[in-house]
Amino acid sequence: MKAQKSLFWLLLLTILVISCKKEHSFEEGITNPSSGSLQSGTTGDCLGSSVGGFYKVDTTLTDSNYVDVKVDVTVAGDYTISSDTINGFYFSAAGSFSATGENTVRLQGAGTPQTVGTYIFTVTYDSSQCTFSVITLLGSGSGGTAVYALQGSPGNCNPGTTQGIYTVGVATTSSNTARVNVDVTTVGTYSIATTAVNGVTFSASGTFSGPGPQAIVLNATGTPAAEGSFTVPVTVGSTTCSFPLTVVTAAIDYFPRTVNSNWSYQLSTDTLYEYVIAQPLSALGNTYAVFMYDNGSGADTLGYFRKSSGDYYQYLNLKSLFPINEDIWGEYAFLKDNVPTGTSWNSAVFTGTYTDTATGATSPFSVRFKETIQDKDIGVTVIGINYSNTIVVLEEYEYSLDGTTWASFPITVTNSFSRSVGLIQSVLQDNSGTGSNLTQELKRHQVF
Repeated sequence: MKAQKSLFWLLLLTILVISCKKEHSFEEGITNPSSGSLQSGTTGDCLGSSVGGFYKVDTTLTDSNYVDVKVDVTVAGDYTISSDTINGFYFSAAGSFSATGENTVRLQGAGTPQTVGTYIFTVTYDSSQCTFSVITLLGSGSGGTAVYALQGSPGNCNPGTTQGIYTVGVATTSSNTARVNVDVTTVGTYSIATTAVNGVTFSASGTFSGPGPQAIVLNATGTPAAEGSFTVPVTVGSTTCSFPLTVVTAAIDYFPRTVNSNWSYQLSTDTLYEYVIAQPLSALGNTYAVFMYDNGSGADTLGYFRKSSGDYYQYLNLKSLFPINEDIWGEYAFLKDNVPTGTSWNSAVFTGTYTDTATGATSPFSVRFKETIQDKDIGVTVIGINYSNTIVVLEEYEYSLDGTTWASFPITVTNSFSRSVGLIQSVLQDNSGTGSNLTQELKRHQVF
C-alpha cells in the first residue's frame, strides 16, 4: 500500500482495502474467464431464483425446465455455471458476460427425474455457491397409499445422514435435512414424520412412482434446545430405524477469521470481496489470521486480525493510515463483544514524526484510536436482510503534538458487526467539508 499524505485519502483507501476483493475464476477450458459471485441470502439460498416448468418422474426435461439465478459480475468474460446432479437431473449454462454488474443467467435443466419429492440443488460459479429447491411430481399411473419399509430396520437408518448445521437457539432452515432409504413394494403416496427430539422434527411426504429402493429427504423444522448428540427414531409401518443428530453451540464471534471464509460488499456501483487464507502471521507474540483482497489488479494483503477473549485486534503499519514518516507496527482493539453499550476505550499511543509538506519542518506526532460501543445486540437491516445480534462501533482518530493534548481528525467510521457473520456495514463520515462520505454494505457471506 502506497503511503499518502492526505489523511482523508488514507482513511478512504483503508476502508476500501478492508472490504474489497474480486473473485477469480478457475474454470477449466475457458480462455477468457469471468469473475463474480452468485447472489445468495444468509441461509445460502439463491436470491431472486425462479424455477420454470413442471418436473415429473420418468419425464425427460425440456427447454421449459430451467432456473434463473442472479450473478454479480466483477470481471466480464466467459462463464460456466452448473448445479449438482440430484434425482437424475441437473441445471447448467455457459456463455459470456459482456459487462460487469448484476446479471440474470438462465440455467437449462437436463436429465430425467427419478422419484417424487423436494430436492435442493447447489449451484456453483467461480468460487461462490447458492441453493434452490425443485419439486418433482408423479408422472402418471398410481394412486393410493404406498407400502414400503425402512432400510436398516431395526438398527441404523441407511444412510441416515443429516445435512446442514444444527445450532442451539437457531431455527432450522431448508438446508437442514436428513436422508433415509426405503424399499417400496406398492407405489402410492407416503407421509413420514418423526417425534420431536431436542426441539427438532423431521418430515416428508410425496408419491412413489415405482417399486424398489428409493431415497427420501426429510426436512427439519423447529429450533434445537440444547447442545449434544441425539438419536432421532423413524417409524414406517412395522419398521423402525434411527439416525444421529448433532447440535452445536453458536460461537460468539462478531468478526470470524476462519480459513476460506469470504464476504462480498456493495460500495457505490462496485462489488467488493475479501477472504481468509490458511497461512497465519506471527507478530508481537500473537498469531493473526491473514485477510486478502483483490481490487481487480491482483490479490494483495488486506490485514491481520486476532481475537482474545471478547477483544478483537488488528495488527497494522500505522504509516499506512496516518501521516507518519516512519514504519510503526502495532495493534489496536477495534471491537469488544463483552462490554455494554456506551463503553469507550483508547488504543495504545503510537508516536513517530510528521513532516509539514508546506514548511518542511519535522515534529513529533502521536496518534491513537478511540472506539465507542453505540449499540449492542440490535437488528440492523442491510440490503433488505435483517442481521440480529449486531454491535455498532464508532471509530475515531486522535492526534497529539505534545503527547498530552489530544485533538480529533475530522473523519469517523461507524462499523456494524453481526454475530457469526462479521462486518455487515461500514460508514465513513467526512466532517471536514473537503471530502465525501462512503458506505459499504454486505451482499453475501460464507463463514466456515
